[in-house]
Amino acid sequence: MRFRVSMTNVKWGISLGVLSLAGISALSWRADTSEVNLTSNEYKVLTVQGRIVFEQTGKDMQRGDLYVTGTPLNFTTQTSRAAIVNDENGRYVLSSSKGKLKVLPAANNVSSRSGAILNVVDLKNHFTGRYLVLDVAKIPVGAESFPINETSFFYLTYVHNGEEIPKKLKSDGANIILDADEIFKIDGNPIPVTEKEMTLYYKSDKTYKINTFTPVFADETILKEEVSILLESFEKADNAKKISEITAYLNEFYGSPSKENLAGWLKKEFGIE
Repeated sequence: MRFRVSMTNVKWGISLGVLSLAGISALSWRADTSEVNLTSNEYKVLTVQGRIVFEQTGKDMQRGDLYVTGTPLNFTTQTSRAAIVNDENGRYVLSSSKGKLKVLPAANNVSSRSGAILNVVDLKNHFTGRYLVLDVAKIPVGAESFPINETSFFYLTYVHNGEEIPKKLKSDGANIILDADEIFKIDGNPIPVTEKEMTLYYKSDKTYKINTFTPVFADETILKEEVSILLESFEKADNAKKISEITAYLNEFYGSPSKENLAGWLKKEFGIE
């Protein structure tokens, strides 16, 4: 739903409290494999950001490929990187620094966005940074602090073709809903789902700016393939370990999901809970 909204009162009210492969470069960096210090020889490629080329074959590295320690690689940009994994050592990240192959242990950030949103601080902290949405995310909000009805609701704004687009968020009464099919639709017509900065507002008697964040709506098919590869390497682990590894991977390469959204998605797609 698209609607008009006055932005003259977009500020905190007393009632809520005052809170403070774009183009590929022609230049590539050849990674010197002499600095690799991996104790196993073979790793499965989880994902590639940017472009990385196997020097001997000229083939682009892709999800599902086998990476053998010592294989010469060309990183076509300085920001190109890949996640690799095996069942002995877990996950690593390949990148290039000053023409040298850089191998780092994967980040181990397993935090997620969780808990009901009861006040402005909760709301502001929840909607920050890169926010991964798996399928459709339902976020519980406190009805006493944030009633949702015809005149009180949450909405997002983002820029499309130079125009600021306001999008009222769907709700089932207890939750606000992040759904790419609804958010990326203007006057009833779908637009491409892209990663872009958005700002969340709450409108009641006045309009309150909550926070600016970046929703990430990943390709579900690709994401399921990547998580499947990751799970192959942790086949013997218990579900708690599997969930922590998946969460850390998503945080590093996509963004932080809500705990409830991630739990529902893992149960639905992989039977993990």
